[in-house]
Amino acid sequence: MSRQYFTGHRVVPDPLEPYLPDTDQLEFEGALQITIDAAKVQVSDFALGVHQCMYRFWLANKPKDGLPPSRAIDPLSFREAVGFVHVAQPNQDGTDFMYRLYASKVSEIGGLDMTGKWFSESPISSWQFYRRQLAATVALRMPLYSENNASYEISVRIKWCRLLLPMVDDDGAVSRILIANVPVDRQDQV
Repeated sequence: MSRQYFTGHRVVPDPLEPYLPDTDQLEFEGALQITIDAAKVQVSDFALGVHQCMYRFWLANKPKDGLPPSRAIDPLSFREAVGFVHVAQPNQDGTDFMYRLYASKVSEIGGLDMTGKWFSESPISSWQFYRRQLAATVALRMPLYSENNASYEISVRIKWCRLLLPMVDDDGAVSRILIANVPVDRQDQV
């Protein structure tokens, strides 16, 4: 596990475990997946500036009890992170997710823009990995942090570091998930 990009509190046992397969069975190498307890994790626990920016935005809009409203999403509030942020919307039963916005910097790396498309339409063979993370975020109603090496069809050097931040509609249902997806060089691992 990398402690280089997230050094904050870890809940043990992690409530995420029942939702995702053992990391030995995942589609990627170098996988780390943890839930984030907003009461115990600080902005400074994230090493990457994009994650700090997005977590700060999420916390600033979070009511004392509950999740931030999706109507608070304003790219001007997290300008420094914009090219690295996906916005995903769950379908009615949480089995698929539409990219309302696909991050431009991620699009450049992968040669793919999924804006307006469902995860299940992805030509990337590992889309199920990401779908499971999003479904767990909706079910747990908690942020999630993850890292994994990119699939070899994308890159042999990139490690993706993601922070998933759930937001709710006026009825309290998770209606959007902000995904701060930052590529780092695998060679820079500690």
